[in-house]
Amino acid sequence: MRKIRERVRDMKFRTRLILFFVLLITLPSVLNGILHYSASSDIIVTNARDSMLEIVKKNNEIGDIVFSNIEERTVSLISDPDLYRLFNRPKPQNDYELVQMDRQATVILNKYFGHDQDLYTAQLVTSYFSFGSGSGMYTSSSPFVSADPQGFRKSAIYKEVMASRGSLIWVPTYDLTRAFQQEALYDMDAKFRMVFSCARLLNSSPIIDGAIYNWPEHVERPVLLLNFNESFYQRSVQQSLSAVQGSYFYIVSKDGKIVTHPELSKLGTADHNQWYKTEFRQPFGTSLVKENGEDVLISYDTSQVTGWVTVNVTPYKQLLGNLPAIRYMDILSGVALLIISIVIASFIAGRLTQPIKKMLVAIQMTGAGDFTAKIPDQPQLEFRILTKKFNVMNDKIRELIQENYESRLREKETEIMALNLQLNPHFLYNTLNIINWMAIDRDEPAISRMIVSLSSMLQYTVKNKQEMVRLRDDLNWLQSYTHIMENRFDGIFKVAYDLEGVPEDSLVPKLFLQPLVENAMIHGFESGEPGEQGGLVNISGRMVEDRLLFEVSDNGKGMSPQQAADARSKEGAGIGMSNVISRLALLYGEQAELRVRSKPGEGTTITVVIPLQR
Repeated sequence: MRKIRERVRDMKFRTRLILFFVLLITLPSVLNGILHYSASSDIIVTNARDSMLEIVKKNNEIGDIVFSNIEERTVSLISDPDLYRLFNRPKPQNDYELVQMDRQATVILNKYFGHDQDLYTAQLVTSYFSFGSGSGMYTSSSPFVSADPQGFRKSAIYKEVMASRGSLIWVPTYDLTRAFQQEALYDMDAKFRMVFSCARLLNSSPIIDGAIYNWPEHVERPVLLLNFNESFYQRSVQQSLSAVQGSYFYIVSKDGKIVTHPELSKLGTADHNQWYKTEFRQPFGTSLVKENGEDVLISYDTSQVTGWVTVNVTPYKQLLGNLPAIRYMDILSGVALLIISIVIASFIAGRLTQPIKKMLVAIQMTGAGDFTAKIPDQPQLEFRILTKKFNVMNDKIRELIQENYESRLREKETEIMALNLQLNPHFLYNTLNIINWMAIDRDEPAISRMIVSLSSMLQYTVKNKQEMVRLRDDLNWLQSYTHIMENRFDGIFKVAYDLEGVPEDSLVPKLFLQPLVENAMIHGFESGEPGEQGGLVNISGRMVEDRLLFEVSDNGKGMSPQQAADARSKEGAGIGMSNVISRLALLYGEQAELRVRSKPGEGTTITVVIPLQR
């Protein structure tokens, strides 16, 4: 973004003006095209939502009619007297009796389900036989028709049937060969193995000749098992749901198992689409969601019979298939407006920039040193004012240049005078050296040492301009300072050093300990009396991990808690202490610490903690 601003800023005024007009004309056109496209797409999607949802509902109603009819027939079957008489008997003892029962059961099943093209198989399953293999829906030679009795009783479907206590249950698509443990049929074509079912335990009491008969406790009640092939849905609803290219439908149960799907490999598997968990909270509806990174419109409705959800999935881009033509028309209109805007902008920019070009010529002459250049008056009021101001400015510049030239001459003369008056530091060092030799000549070693200390301090202060210095250099200066102060306050205090635990080459702020030592000497012993045990200023330091800790302590008069608190703050401290606090904050920020610990009559300890630097 910054580069774009810089590039626009560097454009010529004419170019920027043309660009402005182009944007002024084309932006509304582009915005109108976007709004037009958006409104059109919204209308199409809204109509598609309503249309697809209506289709899904209608097809769900068709399925519910079929399933409701089957459910009614299962209720009629329960009350069939012939069925009651057939199974109200002991278990058959031979194959002949089983065959006879199977024929009679087939006749009963055909009476209720024999001409139903929607059914795949209908059976009455007991622990010893599956009856109905000869019904009209299929041939007895089909190896997949009969459910294995023992495998059925071990299946989850059987457990659910028994738990329902005679109510009809709907089972989403499953592999019947694996559900009933019929290993010999595992390799059968999936379109025959994959079925969805309804089942119920036949335990109601039929009415025969006006009398109600109950099933005896010792008689096994059969289970009615009706299987539907997945193609049932393909025949009934696929045509109406394929109005849009790329759309498809599938059905999913309450627990997320897929009942029917265009991809046979997904039958009976869990629905991994996120919208199953987030969108299917209402009985029906529509929503725009993502599938494999693309937008799709889903329309869904819940069956009143099975509780399963029928879902139609339509690619969003297929819904908007006719919109590209609208987009192309908008683009062509935008291009035409762009060309017109460029022509108009070029004409207007030429009229506006002509006076500016004349002004640029005059400015170039001024830049070359010709301050007599004048711009003639322009017809436009704004440019007439601008040229007048430019001519006045040119005259003023010429006057200022002359004044500046004369001022610079005076400044040069002043600088030469200041250089002549500067004090040469070597003169001061030589003077101190002469005084030192005079003290030695007169046998005054104490005076000589003080002069040497003062000279050393002066050289260190003047020559070393760095903010951070080596500890050994700063310590030499501090020792010279304390020597002078000890002589000044003769006999009042002594200074002791304990800095062996601190690396001598570590970097510290220049003269950062001097204000602390001065504070201890002047304020700690301001009474001028050494005290009973003699005054002592102790300067110590040590390294703690990656930090340096320095302490300046004295056994002077100490401070009250309020005075100690003031000393820790920049506002309440003296000039020297305030300087130390400010420098530590600037150099180290929150990594530096300054602590004051004091008791009246016992002395004061000031602790400085800074990061170790080398």
